[in-house]
Amino acid sequence: METMSAFFPSLPLQPGGLFWMGLALIGAGLCGEICRSRLGLPRIVGYALAGLLGGLFGRDVIAPPLLEQTRWLIEMALALTLFELGHRVTLGWLRANPGLVITSAVESLLTGGIVAWSLQLMGVAPAVAMIAGGIAISTSPTIVLQLKNELRADGQVTQRLLAMSALNSILAAAVVQIAVGGLHSVYGNVWAALLHPVYLLCGSLALAWVMGVGGHWLYRRMSGDDHYAFLLLVGLVLFTLALTKLFRLSIPLTLLLAGVVFKNRDVQARVWPAHYGSAGSLLIVVMIVSLGLPLKLEHWLLGGFAAVMLVAVRFAVKFGSVMAFGTFSGLSLRQCMALGLSLAPMSGLAFLLMTDAAQLYPAAREPLQAILLCAIAILQLVGPVLTAWGLRLAGEVRIQDGRS
Repeated sequence: METMSAFFPSLPLQPGGLFWMGLALIGAGLCGEICRSRLGLPRIVGYALAGLLGGLFGRDVIAPPLLEQTRWLIEMALALTLFELGHRVTLGWLRANPGLVITSAVESLLTGGIVAWSLQLMGVAPAVAMIAGGIAISTSPTIVLQLKNELRADGQVTQRLLAMSALNSILAAAVVQIAVGGLHSVYGNVWAALLHPVYLLCGSLALAWVMGVGGHWLYRRMSGDDHYAFLLLVGLVLFTLALTKLFRLSIPLTLLLAGVVFKNRDVQARVWPAHYGSAGSLLIVVMIVSLGLPLKLEHWLLGGFAAVMLVAVRFAVKFGSVMAFGTFSGLSLRQCMALGLSLAPMSGLAFLLMTDAAQLYPAAREPLQAILLCAIAILQLVGPVLTAWGLRLAGEVRIQDGRS
């Protein structure tokens, strides 16, 4: 027979990870609403601030297994976002607008190269600097899509921002895979340096094509009801994510390109299921909060100055490149300035690329994580504000201070 103590909670109470994650989300919701209603800032700034404060002051109660489990949430949020962003890329529009492709390529390569060079001048190891430079190319697709939906932004700058975010993400993933090959060579694994990047790039392309074509074949046989289309798309994305992890391929490359293939199999445009965006938004909030939890004071001491340098150089190169080349894609100088500001955010994609690279060689993990975690923290707070300013400067925002 059970004793009386078995029917009551044991003392002292020991709340688990779900308790602290729920509390963090309540805090994130409150911070986001305060930022929107009192400060006139995007909600996503409040979400990021809640995560950073939780990591700073809740270090003693946040168990390491909880931090490991949040990676699954980050991956699922990114998978949904990357697939949706890829679905927004129309190859015909890019072919008709080569100036945009050139601007994105020049801006990306200059950003990666100059950031890597600047970090090496500060004494960062060349392999680590190359990976950090490759990651710096990326513009956060999660923050861009979240702000587009929150501000109901639409227009020339918004469409180019989405396209450049997709192109930047693809290039960042590709450059990081090549840089990982350099990391292999540094540690004496020549065959891995040659074969691993080729396997990642070719394998990701092949899986993306198969899942994009196969997913579209299934989707076009649906009745078109939003609920059922939503379930199919989420299942397709999560299944693609599972296969990508099973074969150890690149999550950003595979999911983005799968979305591109899926989209461009359609002869005529389809309505994107509204419930898909709702599911993605919820996971994005969880992801933004989770990204602040691993950051420690030791990271700021080790890589804080290098992170500030990375943020400053990255912004200057991206902004300057768009100002110099953006007019070739038909933008005015005002629109170029708006687009240059809007490319600032860096978030979950950078975290995923960083952790994938750090897991391969633990010796490079500490400096790489210190620099990137600090840089992500800065750009999760500052980046959304600059993007919102840019979209307002372009005159493409339909909601001002919470009013449509």
